Amino acid sequence: MWWCLAAVAHDHCGVVARVWQPEVALRYQEEGMQGDGDNDKMFLLGHPSLARTATSEYVLALLPDSPLPLQHYPSQTHNRESVSEGSDRILCLISTSPKYHETRAQHVAATWAPHCKRAVFLTTQKDPLLPDILITPGANTYNQLWNKVTQGFEWAYNHRDEFDWVVKADDDTFLLVENLQAAVRGLDPLQPQATGVHLRTWDRGSTYLNGGAGYVLSRGAVIKLVESGLQKHQCDHNLSLGTGEDVNMADCLAYLGVELLDSRDSSGRHRFNIYPPQELVDPRQAHNIRHLWLKQISIFPYKFGYAELSDEVISFHYVDSQSMYLLYYLVYLLNPQGNLRSYSPSPLQPTPQPASLSKSPPVYP
Repeated sequence: MWWCLAAVAHDHCGVVARVWQPEVALRYQEEGMQGDGDNDKMFLLGHPSLARTATSEYVLALLPDSPLPLQHYPSQTHNRESVSEGSDRILCLISTSPKYHETRAQHVAATWAPHCKRAVFLTTQKDPLLPDILITPGANTYNQLWNKVTQGFEWAYNHRDEFDWVVKADDDTFLLVENLQAAVRGLDPLQPQATGVHLRTWDRGSTYLNGGAGYVLSRGAVIKLVESGLQKHQCDHNLSLGTGEDVNMADCLAYLGVELLDSRDSSGRHRFNIYPPQELVDPRQAHNIRHLWLKQISIFPYKFGYAELSDEVISFHYVDSQSMYLLYYLVYLLNPQGNLRSYSPSPLQPTPQPASLSKSPPVYP
């Protein structure tokens, strides 16, 4: 993948490139570079560390003949409902970190993120590769994810009049925003509710919503989380830094009395998915020992194969950058002829017992 690093515009480069970062500019001048495309290529190959620094600090334009031009696909939905202004306005909070901006997050920004009412990337550094960033200081490691995510929900709380539902996703999540909108349509966003794929913790057996597949909070749940859980510190006694942010979130929401909704479709198939589609559609994966953990902790049966994959899917997890573009094409751009299936999504329902969250504070060993 060739990057255009020239400080001036060139026909073969396509755009006017950025202003040099001082240390890169100094090295560039010391080596007698003239600011044309060929010299830029040589410089990049000779100094990959400097080039990477420049990439994370400035907008770098890909050459026209790059194998993967980073342009946003057009928002074509082909008979799917477009992003609504009604009671299903979706804010997407996407957790990432600087080391994944280029390999993951920018591909989310180029595919499904524009389908959200607004998509905000939670990270610790500004980066022109990402269009809308919320800086979350000192929150790069796994043990700091709770701080990162709660900063995102505090931002959502401050903008709560702009959104009805908030989904937290990862930088390797693929989200079908319109399917999420259809699932929550008709629900009152002011009611404190949450949904996602339901798992059980290994140690306590309590229910939580997996963060990688994405979990969704209503505006009412966000208000409760921030005003009671964070500002009044009612969830502080539940927190464990060695625990995943999704487990901490579930414990907090349970203590605050947030209702947990069953995210499965009317046939009991999962709409939020922990794996990418290429694994889920293969029935042989049911016997793969790698998936044994999921069968053991999933609240509801987790099955593999085409027949078990919902046609109302909302999310996939562990989606690499190439699959991100492939999925976007198949979902939004491909228009197969003769497909007469109607789309009538099943509404979210209260979670059947005993999978509902306990409202009492959990006891940690």
